Amino acid sequence: MSDGGPLIEHVDALLRRLSPEGREQARRARQRRWQRARLIARRLLVAIAAILVAAAGWGAFVSPLGVEGVMLTVAAMIVALVAVPWLSRAPSPTPETLVRTDLARMPAQAEAWLAARRAALPRPARPIADAIGDRLAAIAPQLATLDPRAPAAAAIRKLIGEELPDLVSGYQRVPAALRPLSRNGTSPDTQLTEGLRTVQGELERMSGLLASGDLDALATQRRYLDIKYRDDAAR
Repeated sequence: MSDGGPLIEHVDALLRRLSPEGREQARRARQRRWQRARLIARRLLVAIAAILVAAAGWGAFVSPLGVEGVMLTVAAMIVALVAVPWLSRAPSPTPETLVRTDLARMPAQAEAWLAARRAALPRPARPIADAIGDRLAAIAPQLATLDPRAPAAAAIRKLIGEELPDLVSGYQRVPAALRPLSRNGTSPDTQLTEGLRTVQGELERMSGLLASGDLDALATQRRYLDIKYRDDAAR
């Protein structure tokens, strides 16, 4: 929820884009779009090549294509130009799909999911969400080589795939008017900010343990988030 007018929101977005963190996150977003574009281009080339080979084979071994055959070939290529990008669309990550994502792809998916919800977060929480995005990008290469069946992988999966989405989704379920209101000495806005800070600290700790190879500590000394507001604030 925003606590300022459109001008403040515009300034906040501008400062984020100009910051080193914002530029780095924009670079990663462009990289993901470029990778998707290359994937679509490769699939288009394969589809069009298959259509041309099929048309050439029909004309060589069955019967000449003629005008109708050429028109069907062109029509098939047009259909491929429309269908391949549509079928190659990357669905937006959701908490339900995130928890089932491969461990190696989970950081990028979680970063994209969190970035899409940044504008709905209270302003003090946004820099922390940005820092979490940076930490997710940093830990991704480490997870690419981690055995997904290892106990350490389960701890990481729980934090990134369950606790982080639960934290933000729980906050969003609180009515917007109640989010800044204090109850029992705290508010949903404050609790979300503190919860995100805990996630950031956990990711940093996990990254350090992965770098040191201390997977046993990562699996057995997992500190779970202390998030109480989801039920209390909703009442």
